[in-house]
Amino acid sequence: MNFPKDKCSSAIVVTTARLWHAAIVTIVCALLADCAASASPPATSAELTIGAILTDPTAHADQSMTISGEYRGWEGGYGSPPVTRSDWVIKDATGGIYVTGQSPAGLDPVADRGKSVTVTGTIRVKNGKPYIEAILAK
Repeated sequence: MNFPKDKCSSAIVVTTARLWHAAIVTIVCALLADCAASASPPATSAELTIGAILTDPTAHADQSMTISGEYRGWEGGYGSPPVTRSDWVIKDATGGIYVTGQSPAGLDPVADRGKSVTVTGTIRVKNGKPYIEAILAK
């Protein structure tokens, strides 16, 4: 690319380059701001209950959430585990649901039933039955 050699033409080239740079920065900032505004934080236990998930699983499918409840370990009565035999149950006042993925560190699936736990994860649905895919359980 050949640039003009006089000062006036050089100033136009520099100004044009700066305008393009400013336009690109503005577009990137606008896109980032839109992404940040549309990102919703995980629902909390005050906003979402296990009962609500069980009542309408598809409405909550793929939703990120954090919920607290009672650790029920491998307690029966909730159907078959959706993913593995190591899936465990969390229960609140509205119902119980399986959790797959990370289990709370140090909790025994039989001996520690009844302890308080908090799970952060994503609600999944398999064969019409919801479960939580845990990212963090404590």
